[in-house]
Amino acid sequence: MTDAELWGAWRLWMAVATVVILIAAVLLIVIWRTARGIHTEAVRALRAAERIREQTMPIWALATTNEVAGNILDTVQQLEQKGGALAAALESHAGAR
Repeated sequence: MTDAELWGAWRLWMAVATVVILIAAVLLIVIWRTARGIHTEAVRALRAAERIREQTMPIWALATTNEVAGNILDTVQQLEQKGGALAAALESHAGAR
């Protein structure tokens, strides 16, 4: 192999290496920009999910409200039964005089 052929081969392989490096650099830039876009969208989705959670908190509080309302209803029904029995006893006692 002559010096000219050697230099020609060296230039060819340097050109190939340069093209490979440029392609790799372009791919890395594309991947990096895509990752940034995904990150931006993920942050946006997370904020939206947080707003949804905040806005649906009253729905979860309804379970507690329903439980308390049920307890109040039970208490009122017990008072009604005892009050009715007391009223009947008073009427029968007043009627016996």
